[in-house]
Amino acid sequence: MVKSIILLLVLTREESIILSFSSVAIFFLILLISGLRKTRKLNEENRKLMESIEINLKEKTEESYKDFTENHSYQNKS
Repeated sequence: MVKSIILLLVLTREESIILSFSSVAIFFLILLISGLRKTRKLNEENRKLMESIEINLKEKTEESYKDFTENHSYQNKS
C-alpha cells in the first residue's frame, strides 16, 4: 500500500515535470515562429525600400546636367 502511494507520487511528479517542460518548449516555439515571421516581413519591407531608393537614384542621375557657371561671380573675361 505504501509502495503504491510512493510510486503514485513519483509518477505524478514526473508527469508534472514533463508537462511543465512541454509547456515551456511550446512557449519558446511560439516565440521562435513569431520572430521568424517578423524577420521575414522586415526583410521584405527592406527590399521594397531599397528598390525605391535605387529608382530615385537612377532618376536623379538621369537628369540632364545644368550649367551653373553662367551666374558665377568670377567669370573668366578674356
